Amino acid sequence: MIPDYLRFIRFQDRMILLFIYLITLILLGFYWKNTDFTFTRDDAWVVSAIFALVLHNFIFDLKAYWAYKCVVKNIDLSFFKDKTNKKIEIVMFKPLVAVTISLFIFGAFSSTLFLLTTPGIVLILLAMFVPLMIWGMFAIIRNGYVKQVAISFVDKVRWKSLTRYMLPTIFIGIIMNLLVIGPLRHSEQFDFNGAYFTLEAIITMCVLCTIVFALSLLSLLISKRYVFLGHLFLNEIDFTFSKTLPWRSLYDKPHWLQLVMLLIVEAIWVTVVALLFAFAEWQVWFEIYYLLCYLPFFSYYIMRCYWKWHNDFIMSCDMYIRWGEISKQTRLW
Repeated sequence: MIPDYLRFIRFQDRMILLFIYLITLILLGFYWKNTDFTFTRDDAWVVSAIFALVLHNFIFDLKAYWAYKCVVKNIDLSFFKDKTNKKIEIVMFKPLVAVTISLFIFGAFSSTLFLLTTPGIVLILLAMFVPLMIWGMFAIIRNGYVKQVAISFVDKVRWKSLTRYMLPTIFIGIIMNLLVIGPLRHSEQFDFNGAYFTLEAIITMCVLCTIVFALSLLSLLISKRYVFLGHLFLNEIDFTFSKTLPWRSLYDKPHWLQLVMLLIVEAIWVTVVALLFAFAEWQVWFEIYYLLCYLPFFSYYIMRCYWKWHNDFIMSCDMYIRWGEISKQTRLW
């Protein structure tokens, strides 16, 4: 029996809300730890930006996912039978617009809380209620996306290559990392004061980069094949989206060997960067120094992301072709 839309989302929302809480609390916890377990009014808009980016990651491919659900018809979408698209919804629910609006909502909420209570209570209230707010915005935007998909398809190629598709995700990831680790510039542990080429400074940066890299890799565990299938159904990408698998010689090596090689390269790279800065007597912002030290991990993350999503895309192409054959053989759909 095909479940109706409302029954399906009630089941789906249990996991989504739990996942939103998990992601939000982890990021908020890391930020709080990086501020040396302090929280002030100056942090309100920074954490609001983090919350807004969390929302962006949840809605970025949401329309494509529901396009897949709509085409294969494993959900009864008769709930949207008499619904109509409103231009203001189409504009407001675009990811960048929705994120901008959510940023001001979260910022206003955080600033108001600081006027009413102490910073410690504000942090607790944010941890309790912001994930619910993110879920509420997600649910509203989801209804808008499903309505757009169920009523009309727009034939256009939006993403011409996998590289271009990856750019927003990579950019958002960089911004998120900088926001979370930004408070470390005030930490004594990361106040190198020009003494970059010391064992303590090198180990500290290696550990920081490794932790950030490990958390970034976790995001690649989620498969994109159904999202890519939805993009294919929407004609937002085509079969030339990802032609080949680059850096094949490295890809063919065992994953554990890749990571061992990467850790060695990272340690050497951080040492070289520290030595260069020490000899040149350069003084730069902590964020710039972090990005330079993180470069080997960042390069590997891009490769790993490309490999993973390339394979997911190939699987989605296979599913797309199979679905075309199935739809020709039966009139039930």
